[in-house]
Amino acid sequence: MNKSEKIELLGVELKWRLTDAETNNQYCILEATIPPGVVAPPHCHPDQETFFILEGAPEFARESPNGLEWCFAVPGETIHMPSMALHGFRNPTTTDARVLITCSPNLGRFFDEAGLPFGYESPYRHKIPSVEQVQRVMEIGARYGHHFSSNRPGVCKRSPADFATPRLLAHPATSSINRVYLF
Repeated sequence: MNKSEKIELLGVELKWRLTDAETNNQYCILEATIPPGVVAPPHCHPDQETFFILEGAPEFARESPNGLEWCFAVPGETIHMPSMALHGFRNPTTTDARVLITCSPNLGRFFDEAGLPFGYESPYRHKIPSVEQVQRVMEIGARYGHHFSSNRPGVCKRSPADFATPRLLAHPATSSINRVYLF
């Protein structure tokens, strides 16, 4: 696949910002657009993955002693997932969320193999992936050491109102709220 092309992976739109070839096989950076309603179900993989929120309020899940916990993130926040950490993300809002993903070349190869070409009027946008599409991604993921959880998506434990308003009222001079960590 031509890495200048935009690809789609189960509803998430991915655009390469830095490829493994450009970083001497050290890491990759992709820009992800997560349309409203799209969910990356709970999964884990051997590769670390870091998300930097550019726009919107996506929710991220991470396994905790209490089970899978979902919390929303805001622009400027960084979410890091260590190797084999069960995690997922979703966009429950009515507008696109944009996220930078920094990952290993191995995870980049998974995105490249599992992703489908995305046109401006992609037939995949705003559609629930078919059983065949999901099965295809799971089979490719298995070759890369990915495991998908059967945990059902939970409820977000932190709403934007619970977080942003008290934070801004307590620290009105703070120009950015990206120092609050979700996990």
